[in-house]
Amino acid sequence: MAALVLFGIRAGKLITLLQKARPENRTDHMNDRVGAFFKVVLGQSGVLRDPIPGIAHFFTFWGFILIQFGLLNLILGSFNGSLPFLGDNRIFAIVLDVFVVLVMFALIVFAIRRGIVRPKQLNSSLHGPWDGFIILGLILLVILTLALVESFEYAASNGAAWTPIGAFLYPLLGHASQGTNVIAYRTFWWLHMLTVLGFLIYLPRSKHLHLMATPFNVFFRSYRPKGELPLIENLEDREDYGVSKVEQFTWKQLLDGYACTECGRCNTVCPALNTGKPLYPKEIILGVKEALFVRSGEILGQDSIYNRLGVAGISADKTPEEKEDHHEPLVGGIISKEALWSCTTCMACMEICPVSIEHVPKIVDMRRSLVMEESDFPQEVTSLFNNIERNGNPWEISNDKRAEWAADLDIPLLGENPEAEVLYWVGCMGSFDRRNQQVATSVAKVLKAANVDFAILGPEESCTGDPARRIGNEYLWQMQAMQNIETLNGYGFNTKATSNGDGDKEQTEAATAVATATALTNKHRTIITACPHCFNTIKNEYPQLGGNYEVVHHTVFIDSLMAEEKLKLLEGFDKRKLTYHDPCYVGRYNDTYDEPRRVLTVLNSNGVTEMQRNRNKSFCCGGGGGRVWMEEKVGKRVNQTRVNEALETNAEVLAAGCPFCITMFEDGVKGVEAEEKMKVEDISEIIARAIETK
Repeated sequence: MAALVLFGIRAGKLITLLQKARPENRTDHMNDRVGAFFKVVLGQSGVLRDPIPGIAHFFTFWGFILIQFGLLNLILGSFNGSLPFLGDNRIFAIVLDVFVVLVMFALIVFAIRRGIVRPKQLNSSLHGPWDGFIILGLILLVILTLALVESFEYAASNGAAWTPIGAFLYPLLGHASQGTNVIAYRTFWWLHMLTVLGFLIYLPRSKHLHLMATPFNVFFRSYRPKGELPLIENLEDREDYGVSKVEQFTWKQLLDGYACTECGRCNTVCPALNTGKPLYPKEIILGVKEALFVRSGEILGQDSIYNRLGVAGISADKTPEEKEDHHEPLVGGIISKEALWSCTTCMACMEICPVSIEHVPKIVDMRRSLVMEESDFPQEVTSLFNNIERNGNPWEISNDKRAEWAADLDIPLLGENPEAEVLYWVGCMGSFDRRNQQVATSVAKVLKAANVDFAILGPEESCTGDPARRIGNEYLWQMQAMQNIETLNGYGFNTKATSNGDGDKEQTEAATAVATATALTNKHRTIITACPHCFNTIKNEYPQLGGNYEVVHHTVFIDSLMAEEKLKLLEGFDKRKLTYHDPCYVGRYNDTYDEPRRVLTVLNSNGVTEMQRNRNKSFCCGGGGGRVWMEEKVGKRVNQTRVNEALETNAEVLAAGCPFCITMFEDGVKGVEAEEKMKVEDISEIIARAIETK
């Protein structure tokens, strides 16, 4: 009973802390949530992606569940009872003992991994390795005492209480008297119970809290579009604009900390960490949990039952030195500003996480606090913010010049052809960056060759605000978004007249009113763009403010033109060996992998030679999250690291589908002095040459 009370007090504190956090609705998509629970929690699909520790974890997870049924059976057995269907069931006894043996092997794997192999990803700056060894020791005690209980019960009952382990170990224990066997059985029965109950007390106080939290974290995972950051509503009326204190996170963001298994897989794929930057995604999550535990007494309040009991301090099990080290601000203390600014928002950490932790929104929330509350951000982005606000683009260039790249291409403005079926959203890079103007020209040539009825906005187009939002300037993003939404709605591109309910009410109503009053036609209309950042923002984030559009990345649109035979290309036109880089905001953010490869496979007789990290495991170019506008001063350059991976394929062309990637990779090629070995080209540029060759 005492163990249950202590467990209940701890669990109650943890739950109350979540209740003190900001509310968030995670009750949509119930069918998907139930399905994810069965697949990810019961099926262990996430951990199994890393086979060796994954299989060991699978056996430990299911072994522990079966052991709990065995425990209940033992407890009921002391009252001459048993669980229905399991009490004298030999099949259950066999299954249980098989898993006991498998758990033993899993513990050996874990011990070797932690004690001998010791991969860096398992390390943490917030605590030492002993917690992990304590848990392994407790699990070992649980299965050893269970094995001895079964053995002496088998002996005391003269074989009536049959189990495989009991029958196997009995001859090894000698032939003691029945009285001795009964005493031994009762002794190990109590040791087993005390071990399990001790585990129950220790569990929510250890890093293995994730055993309790993971099922809930997976069930309440986000079902928003992956590329959609949470909206800050009512910006004009708020007193805070991000997260500087741990209690400003939502309950789900705090639950992430409880659920973290500390496996460190997020660290292994982070492009910042892998190139020597001070960003450890795992430490971001653990840092949030640490800050929550340190401030738990203040958060719960003086009148809390936990304060009255004298147990409010969740970190009470820490030494005075540890408390002193960690009692510091969340941002700029437990979590360094350098770590936050190193993030490229590539989402590789979230993709690989086996328990549905959401790292990137937390990082952006803390950036928002730095930018909008403290005006504390890298000096290089000051001009970026100013130029977007003044000129509608990241440079000191008048937005009136946005269509000059198309002056000799006979491309109509949407104002001249308001009924155009397709709007080509050129983006700032395609409009103003000289290298990416070549991409814009190639896209236009492809559309013309397929007789697509398209137009561009020209000076009516403005920066989508993506770099501002990822850096943390939510105010500037919303300003840009509303301006673009008003323009697009005015031309009738909105696909529905009602909001999805996520945005600010007044802003949504205004946007909807524009759409309803000025929509020109109900015919099918599409926006295409060669910029994944524009694509993701317009497609996934503008609906927060009432802008609902059909948006397609240019590689997908070109693939559809080919499938419909509107665009016929010379098969095998390009004889060069090429590889393809999956842009983060097309690939991981929007699950687009096959379409670009299909196009390249038609164009190139050799198909695509894949880099070691491809598709959802693709390594970032280093330009996302606003990083393309910031200096890279620490460690190796991310773009050069990715270029070297491309060079390992011996490809002559690094094909891309993103202007940021093209910029980063061309700098990277120069940085590694490989200009003579490799060219960086957008897919549309290869297609345009094929069209001109026909």
